[in-house]
Amino acid sequence: MSKRVRVNSDNLAAIKCPHCQSMKLISVHKFKGVKHSLKVKCTCNNSFPVALDFRERYRKSTNIDAHYVKMDGHLPKNGTPVEPHLKCKVADLSLQGLALSIAGAHNLQVGDDLMVEFTLDDKANTHIKRKANVRVIGQGFVGCQFDETDAPAYDKALGFYLMP
Repeated sequence: MSKRVRVNSDNLAAIKCPHCQSMKLISVHKFKGVKHSLKVKCTCNNSFPVALDFRERYRKSTNIDAHYVKMDGHLPKNGTPVEPHLKCKVADLSLQGLALSIAGAHNLQVGDDLMVEFTLDDKANTHIKRKANVRVIGQGFVGCQFDETDAPAYDKALGFYLMP
């Protein structure tokens, strides 16, 4: 299994050998947008896989119950979507978006707009309702980016929740 390594804004990654624990800072700018998985060979001759994470923002793994509805570009005047809300889970979350874990088949495509609703598992049980755009569809998950016109530039409750 690959170890996930976060890449900083200077395109540097700190890679630690799981065998000898030695650490090395390497430039990975040539892999940005091209390759996110590498096989690294340490000076101790141990080889291991590394998954590079080029994301701009911290992402927190979660397992929060959620609902989503596919938008058709606009809401009726009463603000209630015509389509039914479908169950899913928020698998991970950042200030810029989220990954939804969806069991079974769905009719989502890259570019679709969604309304996603969930309640954070924080002390205040903060309810989040945000518009999001589907960016990536994978096996069992859908990656979405929040619509920045839908909410303030910085969501204080979400920011506090995401603090490591």
